[in-house]
Amino acid sequence: MRYCLFSLLLFTASSFLSAQLPLTPAFEALLDSLDVRVNHPFNEGFRLRENPENDYLEDQLTVYSKAEKLEMRFHLRPESARDLYYKRPHLRTSLLVMNLGSNDEDAVTAVHSFGEEELAVLNADWATMWTFRPKRSYSDQSQAQLIAAYKEGRGLIYTVLLFDKVPETLEGRQMMLRFR
Repeated sequence: MRYCLFSLLLFTASSFLSAQLPLTPAFEALLDSLDVRVNHPFNEGFRLRENPENDYLEDQLTVYSKAEKLEMRFHLRPESARDLYYKRPHLRTSLLVMNLGSNDEDAVTAVHSFGEEELAVLNADWATMWTFRPKRSYSDQSQAQLIAAYKEGRGLIYTVLLFDKVPETLEGRQMMLRFR
C-alpha cells in the first residue's frame, strides 16, 4: 500500500513539474531582480531551446511547445536612468518592433494598447501588444506577437510569441510574464 501511495505521489509531482515552464537559473535571478512573476502553463510541456543569435534582441530565455507549435522568447530590461529611452517604453518598443518586423511591401503591423483591466492583470503602468510578420533573420515562423509591459522603477518585459498557425492557447500565452 505504501509503495502504491509513494508511486502515485511521484507520478502526480512529476506531472505537475512537467507543466512548469522550464527556467534557467540566470533567468530566474533576472525575474527576481525585476520582481516579475511567470504565469506557468497548465498543459503542454515546453522545452528549453538555445537562444538564437540575431541582431535585434538578445533573448534571455527561449522555449518551444511541439504540441502548440509555439515558440516563446523572453527578454527583461531593467530600468536605468542612463538609458536613452529612460521612462519612454513606447519609444523603445516601437523601435524594437520596427527592427523585428519584416520590410516586405505586403507586411502588416498591428498594435493594441492594453486597457485598465489588462494593465491590472500585468500590474504594469504601460503595456502594448504588437502583431507582425518577423524578419527571417529573427525567426522562420510566419507570425509574431510581441507583448511589452513596463513598470516604473523596475523596467520593461518582452514576451515574443512565434507561430505559423494561431494556437488555441495564444491568448493565455500573452500574459506569461507580469510584475508582482
